[in-house]
Amino acid sequence: MTSTSLRSSRSRVAIATAITVLLVAWVSASASSSSAKTPLLKSNGLTGKTPAQILAAAQAALRSSRSLVMAGKLTEDKMTDLISFVDDGSGKIKVEVDESGLQAQVLELAGKAYIRADRKFWVAEGGAKDAFLANRWIVVAQATAKQLTASLGPFAPTTLARCLGEDLGTLSRDGTTTVGGQPAVVIRDAGNVPGGGPETLAVASTGPAYPLRIVATGSTRAGGKVDVCNDGKGDNGKGSLTLSKFDHAPALSVPANPINLTTSTT
Repeated sequence: MTSTSLRSSRSRVAIATAITVLLVAWVSASASSSSAKTPLLKSNGLTGKTPAQILAAAQAALRSSRSLVMAGKLTEDKMTDLISFVDDGSGKIKVEVDESGLQAQVLELAGKAYIRADRKFWVAEGGAKDAFLANRWIVVAQATAKQLTASLGPFAPTTLARCLGEDLGTLSRDGTTTVGGQPAVVIRDAGNVPGGGPETLAVASTGPAYPLRIVATGSTRAGGKVDVCNDGKGDNGKGSLTLSKFDHAPALSVPANPINLTTSTT
C-alpha cells in the first residue's frame, strides 16, 4: 500500500487553471461518516483473512464503487493541508482545498472546469489585481478540465485502488476499529521498502470490504518505481484519508452565473 497514495508532494495533486497552477496537497483528518452505517450488514469474513487477502478485497471493493467522498489532512514541513474530494459517479468531480489557509474549490463537469477561491488565495497567486475574483465561480478552458482530470492521479477511485497495492512493505494485522460507526479490520504496512512508508488501512468488516481510512504514520522512503502512485522522492509528511458515501455521493451541478474567463476577464 503505497504511502504516495496518501501523500506524494510530492504526491500533491497539481490542478492547473488558465490563470494559475493550484498546488493541492493530500488529505484530511476530517471525520467523515463511513459508507455503510447500518448495523444490520453481515460480516464479510475479513476478520479471518490474511493481510494480503484483506488488501485485495479492499482494492476490489474500491474498484467496484460508482461514487464516493474522500477527506484528508496532511502535515509536512510545518504546513497543514486539508482536502475533500467528491466523485458523484456521473463524470463530475469536486475538489475543495485549504492549503495553509489558502482556500479553493474546483469542479470538473460537462467538459468544463470551474474554480472558486478566497481573496487570500488570489492575492497569493496573482496579486491584488486578481482579488476581484474572490469567492466567485470562474469558468476556465475545456483543456483545463482535461488537465484537471489527468492531474487527479491517486484521487481517482480506480487509481487509488491500484496505489493501495504498490510499494508494499511487510504487512501485518493490527486489530480492529470503527470508522464512523462502521466496524473495520486494520492492517499495517511497515513501509520498509523504497517508495513505501509506514501506514495503516482500516477496511470494513461488514458489507462490502471498502477501505475506510488510511493513516500515514511516518516518512516515505525515496526510490521505488516512479509512476502515478510514487514520485520516487520520498517525504516526511504524515496524514490521514477517510473514505465514505460509497455509491451515495452527493450529486454535483454547474454553478450559477459563473464568470467565463475564456471570453472575458470581468
